[in-house]
Amino acid sequence: MELPLAETTIRVLLIDADPAEYALVGTLLDAVGHTTYELTWCRRFEHAADAIAADLHDVILLDFQSDQQSAHALLLKAVQQGFPRPIIVMTAEMDPGVDREAVRSGASDYLQKGRIDSQVLERSIRYAIERKQSERKLARLAHYDPLTNVPNRILFRDRLGRAVERAKRGQQTVALFFVDLDGFKQINDTMGHDAGDALIRAVAERLGACVRKSDSVARIGGDEFTLILEDVSTTGDIVNVARKVIEVISRPVPFGSQQLFVGASIGIAVYPEGGEDIDTLLKHADMAMYQAKGLRGSAYRFYTEKMNVEATNQMYLEADLRRALRRGEFELYYQPRIALGDERIAGVEGLLRWNHPVRGLVKPAEFIPLAEDVGLIVPLGYWVIHQACQDILAMDARGMEPIHLAVNLSFRQFLDEKFVQTVSNIIADAGIDPWRLEFELTETAIMSNVEDTERCMQVIRALGPTFSLDDFGTGYSSFAHIQRLPIGALKIDRSFVSQVNLRPDDATIVRAMINLAHGLGLKVIAEGAETREQVQFLREHGCDQVQGYYYSTPVPFEEFAGLMRADIKAVG
Repeated sequence: MELPLAETTIRVLLIDADPAEYALVGTLLDAVGHTTYELTWCRRFEHAADAIAADLHDVILLDFQSDQQSAHALLLKAVQQGFPRPIIVMTAEMDPGVDREAVRSGASDYLQKGRIDSQVLERSIRYAIERKQSERKLARLAHYDPLTNVPNRILFRDRLGRAVERAKRGQQTVALFFVDLDGFKQINDTMGHDAGDALIRAVAERLGACVRKSDSVARIGGDEFTLILEDVSTTGDIVNVARKVIEVISRPVPFGSQQLFVGASIGIAVYPEGGEDIDTLLKHADMAMYQAKGLRGSAYRFYTEKMNVEATNQMYLEADLRRALRRGEFELYYQPRIALGDERIAGVEGLLRWNHPVRGLVKPAEFIPLAEDVGLIVPLGYWVIHQACQDILAMDARGMEPIHLAVNLSFRQFLDEKFVQTVSNIIADAGIDPWRLEFELTETAIMSNVEDTERCMQVIRALGPTFSLDDFGTGYSSFAHIQRLPIGALKIDRSFVSQVNLRPDDATIVRAMINLAHGLGLKVIAEGAETREQVQFLREHGCDQVQGYYYSTPVPFEEFAGLMRADIKAVG
């Protein structure tokens, strides 16, 4: 979609470690009178790729001076993945070598920081957006299937080749799906090409909804599609996508007064086990697809038997997970938050654990992604809120000091239209004081849909529960958004706390986070405090609370109740 520059807000993402540069760019953009700009700042290169991939911005301003190697790698990755927005690089000095390198790598323009004024910056942004729009029109004609608007065979091969090269460099995996529609020829022959075209268009649209923005869907033949999934962590992740593909393709497609039905056979080859170049991957995915056609109904098959076994195990784990809620196998563990002023317990976070009858204690990292993929995260999240309320009642019954009890929320719960009413009912049924309940949300969850999230948070806050921003510093945030949201605390991520006594940069960032939060009227809670030196640093620089192994690991409710009765200072 083209951007009508004179009639809309232009969203700018600044990737630069220097707070002063963020303030300067904001001032320059504010001085442009005829266009409204919304500026978001990302300070760390390792989080910038996620910010770019979210595609929430119209133009990127990229610092090419402080860490040229990281900036160059980020630029290449964005271009290779087909990022559709212009990227303007900025450096402190005019360097023809950097200029040529940046433009060759895909930058739309090049600016010298010391010579940027409002007029220069505004003109560069405007021209970069207009050029990018023209480039996209030309590229689409040559590389996209005219019926479905998804990539054609030419662009598919290029994207697969680039994905394999990235996987080689990063020692990652790439999954290639070869999808063939079962029953398409019969529909095309008996109902005509219009019906066949309608079916192909519907399938292409549904496939696009099955993958991430960093992945790719292509049509390479009449009823043949491919999917490229990059940097997939487990066989289970691939299986979940395959099952989703089968499910969406199997839905009826309306055509006039009739409905069209097809199935799908999917062959899967995974780099590097299933091939180390694009031709071998394609051949093996095609072979696996024919194996899938030999099975009854819609099916998927991996090229390697090892992955077929892993896929079967994934199905068993999902079945166990579906039964776990009914069988009462979940439990909340509790990790206290310690007020650094008097080293007393000021709050607690409830952390979900799964007591599997065979595997033993299963941590969230092993089952939460699966719960999200198979649609169990919403009922599981409501169970967590209900159990937290029951444990608050148990704390009150024992005469324990009233403190905040925090639980993590998945963004998928905000998508549930019954979320607000369900939370209200759980709190009312328990009869607890709602201010005792705190919900933790991550930066990524909030920034993925700021307006809808803000509306939901405001309604929940009016009911009484409070909010904290979890993993602060690991994603990307707009300070303007943080100020608008009903957040009571920022939680500094453990990745910064763990190095606070070893890396001056992390120490500087933590001090800045504490000052920023206090400037916004928010409490600061540091996660992952494991040593006396870390706790002392946080205390000296005004951190309000800490949470970590130095004081206590996450423990079952009864053990936590014992900590509340004892003097927590004895634990540390």
